[in-house]
Amino acid sequence: MIKNHFLEILRWGLRLHGIGHFIEVFSAVTEGAYVTASIALVFIFIEILASFYIPKEHVHLKPIKSDIHDDCDEV
Repeated sequence: MIKNHFLEILRWGLRLHGIGHFIEVFSAVTEGAYVTASIALVFIFIEILASFYIPKEHVHLKPIKSDIHDDCDEV
């Protein structure tokens, strides 16, 4: 249950952080730093997409291939 709340907070944190990059984009455009603004837009896109694609399944992180499933019998 705590993990579900943590993942939801993490998702919203990524979304808010991505939205916060809009301030950086606005500041960069007003200063004429269009390359910086473009880079920030890429990071906005990545962060917001990542927030929606964080898996809702149970994930076991392993060095070579992670195991993802809905239910887990391991403790």
